Order: sequence, then C-alpha cells, then structure tokens
Amino acid sequence: MLSRRGFLKVSAAGAAAAFVASRAKFMLNVRAAQSPQIPLAGKAIPKYVDPLPELDVIPGIGQIELRMTEFQAQVLPTGMPKTYVWGYLQTGQAERDTYLGPVIVATRNQPTEMKFVNNLYDTATTKVDAYKYGTDQTLHWADPLYALKERQENMWNHMAMPPAFGSEGASNYEGPIPACVHLHGGEVPPVLDGGPDAWFTSDGNYKGHAFYSKDGETATNYNIYRYPNSQEGSPIWFHDHTLGATRLNVFCGLAGGYLILDPINDPANLPDLIPLVIQDRMFDTNGQLFFPSDSAGGVLWALNPEHPYWVPEFVGDVICVNGKAWPFLNVEPKRYTFLFLNGSNARTYDMWLMDPVSGNRGPALWVIGTDGGYLDAPVKVGPPGKNSSLVMMPGERYQAIIDFAGYQAGVIGPNGQPYSGNWLLRNSAKAPFPAGAAPVANTVGQIMQFRVVGTPGTDLSFNPALAGATLRGGVEQGPAIVRLVNPATGTEAVNIQKTRQLTLNEVMGMPQPAFDPVTGVMTAYPGGPLEILVNNTKWGGERIVGVDTTDPKMHMYIMEPIPGFTLDGTGKNYISEMPKEGETEKWEIINLTADAHPIHLHLVQFQLMNRQNFDVTKYSAAYAAAFPGGGWDTMANPPGPYPAGVYIPGFGPPLDYDPGNSNPLGGNPDINAMDAKNKLLYLKGTPARPLPQEAGWKDTVVVYPGQVTRFVVRWAPTDIPASTEPANASYPFDPNGGHGYVWHCHIVDHEDNEMMRPDEVVPNKSSETRDYRKGEHY
Repeated sequence: MLSRRGFLKVSAAGAAAAFVASRAKFMLNVRAAQSPQIPLAGKAIPKYVDPLPELDVIPGIGQIELRMTEFQAQVLPTGMPKTYVWGYLQTGQAERDTYLGPVIVATRNQPTEMKFVNNLYDTATTKVDAYKYGTDQTLHWADPLYALKERQENMWNHMAMPPAFGSEGASNYEGPIPACVHLHGGEVPPVLDGGPDAWFTSDGNYKGHAFYSKDGETATNYNIYRYPNSQEGSPIWFHDHTLGATRLNVFCGLAGGYLILDPINDPANLPDLIPLVIQDRMFDTNGQLFFPSDSAGGVLWALNPEHPYWVPEFVGDVICVNGKAWPFLNVEPKRYTFLFLNGSNARTYDMWLMDPVSGNRGPALWVIGTDGGYLDAPVKVGPPGKNSSLVMMPGERYQAIIDFAGYQAGVIGPNGQPYSGNWLLRNSAKAPFPAGAAPVANTVGQIMQFRVVGTPGTDLSFNPALAGATLRGGVEQGPAIVRLVNPATGTEAVNIQKTRQLTLNEVMGMPQPAFDPVTGVMTAYPGGPLEILVNNTKWGGERIVGVDTTDPKMHMYIMEPIPGFTLDGTGKNYISEMPKEGETEKWEIINLTADAHPIHLHLVQFQLMNRQNFDVTKYSAAYAAAFPGGGWDTMANPPGPYPAGVYIPGFGPPLDYDPGNSNPLGGNPDINAMDAKNKLLYLKGTPARPLPQEAGWKDTVVVYPGQVTRFVVRWAPTDIPASTEPANASYPFDPNGGHGYVWHCHIVDHEDNEMMRPDEVVPNKSSETRDYRKGEHY
C-alpha cells in the first residue's frame, strides 16, 4: 500500500477513470446522492473588492441567546450571488453581513449564560448543498436514527457499513440536523464542554448521551450553558463539535469568538483589537458553498469506498477572512492589535506581509498572546532573522501588533523602491503541511489586503518595539506566566508525576481492483486514507477481534475493549487517559504520519517543551514488532487474525496500557530507549526549543512529522503557583462530572474520522462541594 502522499501523487485523470470503474458495484446507492454542484475555480473570483466585515460584539452579561440559523450572506464579492450559510444569530436577527460570529466579550469571574438554539431544520429543507451532499454515514457519527432506535448499546462502534452493504451506509443523511457548541480553550466543567456527544437535533427529538442543559433534560432543540469564566484573560472561541460532522457544521459557518478580559491583570493601553478569522472555502458556479465529496462536479474527491463522502483534508481554493472572500482593510499609519484565528478545516497558514508592487517585505508581526493568554513580553516575527513568518494550524490563535507607521504609499523601502501603500497578508504554507503542494501565489497564497490611508499622527498606544517592553510581570501589570517549562532550555521546570508517550497513526484503505477502460487491463488502484488515529485507538476504545457475516445486509464487527482501558460513566466509551487533578504530566506525541497535526486538549492549557527528530524507520519497526498478533485483518483475503509482529490498525497501543500496572508511557515502545552502550536508539540530534511566540499557554500545538513533540500539562488552573502540591491545585468546579473531555487533532476532517479520544480527570477533593449544577456561583 502507498502512503497518503504517494496516493495523492497518482494522476488525477487516470485515477478518476480507474476509480469509477472499480466502484461500479457501489454506484447503485451512491448515484442518487451525488452532488449536482459544479465547482467554481478560485482564480475566477476577484480580490479586494469588499471591506473586511466587522463581527458583532456582545457583552458577556445576562443570558445571551444565539440561534443556529440558515440565511444568506455576501461571502463572495459584491456583484456575485449571495451564499446560503449557517451562523449563530441573535434573537430578532434574520441575517447579517457575515456568517461568522458573534464575539462574546466576557469578564473574568463573571459568569456568562448562553442559550444555543438549533434552528437548522433538516436536510430536506436546507439550501446548503455542502451539508446535504457531504454527510457520510459510514463514519462513527452523531446519527439521530441510531440514537433513537437504540438497536444495540454503543451500536455505532460496532458497525461497518461500506457502500457494498446497502443504501443506508452509502447514501447521505436525511433528517433533522444535529449540532452542539464547544467553547474551545474554555476552562469549564465537563457538562459544559460541548463535546462530540453533546449534540441535539433541530426538531428536539434526538440527543447525544452527553447532552446537558441548565434547565434539565426537558430542553428540546436548545441547551443552556452558564460558563464560569474563571480563567486568565484569553482569546478563546466557540464552534460546533458534533461527532462525525464537525467538518461540515464549521464549514457551513458555525463558529464565533469568545474573549475573556481580566481587567486587573491584562496589559494596559493596547492598540485597537481587530479579530481576523481565516478560513479556506470552495464555491460552486451558483455562488454556493461546495464541499468536495464522492465524485461531485465530475471530479474525484473521496479517496476510498469505505467512506465515500469523507476527504482526508479539505483544502479550498478561496481564502475568507471574517466570512468574506479576500477582503481589504483600511488602516491608518499607526499600531493595531490583530487576533489571528485559524478556523479552517485543515489548511495551515504561514503568514507575512508584502508589497506586491515594490516587492518589499512589510511590517513585522509583534506577537503578544497565544491560545491561553498574553506572553510575558512581545516577540518579533518578521525580518531579519529566521523567525520571519507566523505559522498557524487549525484551532490556533495568536494576538499580534502590527505598526503601519512608515508604510504608507511613497515611502522608499529597503530595496530602493517606493511602497504602494497596499500590503498583502501572504501565505506560504504547503498543503498538506509541511511538505505538500505549495500554495498558488495568486489565490491561496494571499489572505487579505491592508490599505494604509491617512497621515501619520501621534500614537500613544503600547509599543512592542520599545526595548524592555513587557506585557506581564511589570510594576503595573499582572503576574508573569506560571512556568511549567523553562523556555530558554526547553526543559521542564516543575516535578512531573507522569509521562505519556502517545502515537499518531494513519491507516490506509484497501487497494481497489480497477478495470482500465482504455487498456482493458485490471490494475490495483491504491486505497486512500481510511482513518487517522491518536495512539492507534478508535474513539470508542475498542478493537476488532472478528467479523459477523451472518446478516447479509449488515457487516458487523465483533469488538472488545482494549485491556487497561476503563469504561466511562456514560457507558459509551472506553477511556485510557485518566489524569489526576492537580498533577503535572509530560506528553510526548510521536508522529508516525506524513504530515503535521494540531493536537488540542480540552479543559487545559499547556506549555510546549521541545521537539526532537527521531528515526521513523527504526521506531516504526520496533513499534510493529511489539504487536502480539490477533485483532482482525479485514483487508486480507480471506479475512483473519493478524500475525505477531505486524502493525494492527485500531488495535490500541501494542504494549500493556494498564495505568495501574507497569507502563506509564502509553503502551508504546519507549522513544527514549537506550542500547547496551547507553546510546539512544531512536532519537536524533538535540531537542529544539519552542519558537519564542510558542512560549506561552497553548491548547493547540503543531506536531510535525518525524518528530516527538513534548509539552507539559498541569491539570489545574493556569495561575496557581508552580510549587503548589497536586492535592492543593484544584479547579473551582468538579472536573469529572460524569462526561469527561476529549483530546484530538484539530484538523476537523481527522477528528471526524476517529482521530479523537475521551479523557477523564480524577478529582483530588470532594466533588459534592464543587458540583456545577448545585453551585450558586455558576
């Protein structure tokens, strides 16, 4: 089998012909559901026609009601058709200029009550074809029909319904639309986390097992969350997190901002803040959202018949900012604070400013904040030097100050040419990142345009370029960052209670027999990516040990829980990561895939420790050799158990994962193993320290291929002193609560297809006194 990168190099034209021929037996059920849309090339869309939309801002006081609503917005430039989108609208709003938003501005320790209403109706009425033709029922997803039927406890973990086994799996979903809301980066009780099983449908009849509402289980097509806002000031956000459909719901527009202010501790006198939510999209010839699936528009998009409407990574050919395709923003020659948020499905951005006329580089980006709050001091990202651009993967946020003073038209630049006064925010990140295809310079190589207008004046706002400028820890500022990691050395600065080594794994699909209609020869068409996993473990924490083929209409896997995994309180998932509240852990993520992944943990912020190359070939060999045999090779002919010493997809870690037993490293071969001469077997070179702009609190971190990425996470609030004993480092709420949290890849196409696991925090003191549902404060 080929790697995914090798698969993507297959000729598109030849592959499409072979693929269609090989899937003839599947087409009876698929044809009726194929999208009628015809994609519109991004290069056909004019740039910099309309100004950047302003996002609605709502103070985080009282109860805020937001309705998930379908409406039309002018996403494409004025003069082109409006686009049907989904968004969180306020009561009384029928539409607005942009699908994104609003931005909730909350204050620390002042709770915000949010009522989220699902008014998305169903697939029969929606005019958003991207959703209608993009749902994939072969994924493990929030299927309302199975939730109602309760055909078997945790049925969706036991089912595999590729298109060969009936129309139910091979067709798009028809019915009420499920949705839920996750507060990304929020330090919240588990019942408020809005995780993948907290979904509820538009008709109010179906709910996931983790559904919660402040007013009880009688809530219908809405829920009420009362967020405590107890964390440090930070630029968090909210978005849909529906199991198996996050990629579609976010793509259609369900995302907004949530800014927590900490007036006592936040830096003073910062320049005006402007949020920039960056996403890539595709459109059809009618100006509607186009999500590639199956063979929509006559082009091959889906890469394997096991999941006919799922693509491994969606990358569009149009860049939208704040819900507008390639907007411009008029700025004065002064300083501004920009909140950059990567809200894309899978695309990474490597950003810098450039004058396309003079060829000069633009002003630097002075990073002042990360996912979880402000840095101690500003960090310059820009020339000269190696750190000259800002890399941002899906889910990440950075706050940066840009000073446009001296960059107006006519000023002579370093290359001797006068500035045009129009500055492009460029993108040079390859897709997949970091070694895929380079962005097309005149489309996705550009993000937005800044137009410097007006004359310079006196700017009295905070100047990050001043020597000794600080954001935290100064005389009139809040305390410096509590250090779990020494950023100067890339080593831990606190005692570590547990180390976990966890792998990232990609599973390739079964090669497909293909009849070439030109040559008349049967060939083998390589199977595309089937799924991507964290720690080689599926969402449910079970593995295949056989197949029941007695039902001709349904292919049933026989499953068993992975040893060492514990059934959570809901009876739906077997969990493996059970950190203890107050303890500090070192996570070492071993990336065995070909691409970078943004790994995101719910509830906590953490600090990046270092990254280090390793010998992928040697480690992979040791990793495969550790598998004991068993499982079930469904791709073999005939299917049967795997032999010992062969990698088993979805088997879990190959070694003992009993958390009370012998292996605290996640059940994988030790990446730090030594040979008899006391030399490292797998690691190469010396660890690389985090980039200066990564040395703050993070909830999402870039994990590069061929590297082990280490970060330190304490399961407690960020501002508790580092010297605090674990027993005394506690949340103001019960962090267990029966529903738990999740950790996953924030490429939403990946998390929709198994690259996500539940975790559960073990409380360190009485839950009764901290029960969210009984606490008066919340």
